[in-house]
Amino acid sequence: MGRREAIGAAALELVSEGGSHALTHRRIDRRLGLPEGTTSNYARNRRALVRMAIDEVAALADIRGGNPPLPSTVDEAVAQLVPALETTIERGVDTRARMSLSLDYVDDEELHTLLTTESPVRVKLLGEVARMLSSLGVPEPDQRAIDFIGVMNGLLFDRLAGNGVRGSRVDAAHVLRAWLIGIGARQ
Repeated sequence: MGRREAIGAAALELVSEGGSHALTHRRIDRRLGLPEGTTSNYARNRRALVRMAIDEVAALADIRGGNPPLPSTVDEAVAQLVPALETTIERGVDTRARMSLSLDYVDDEELHTLLTTESPVRVKLLGEVARMLSSLGVPEPDQRAIDFIGVMNGLLFDRLAGNGVRGSRVDAAHVLRAWLIGIGARQ
């Protein structure tokens, strides 16, 4: 891993641990054991640090875990989606950072857009999900893919920052199965 990538990864970790206010050049230098001021050579200002964190989030996206064959039934889809969800939860850092940055920068159109509607992660996931839903015979797979991202974000939030952290967890397999059946996926 090069220095730029290490700085991006450290930025992501800091945001994940303490929100965007925890993201500073000095904290990254300390975390990586770099001479003070080194991070400033790669990101001149705070906005550039946030962009590095956003770029790092984009590099980690994967909805079905690798490149398995497209599912043809709800059970096959759930069997792929639940482990991918669990892997994302175990990794956690990128999703918590994305959620934190999305909230902290909701009023900054450029950065918020990069985290949401024009995020490379979202573009990649929407395409993958639309293909998966099409393989399941779902009508309007492109529109339902948008809905699916919302469902997955809710499941992720519950496990990473909501009730699922310390309370009863949502049964992701049950939710995904019911949702897929509800939108007309082949059983």
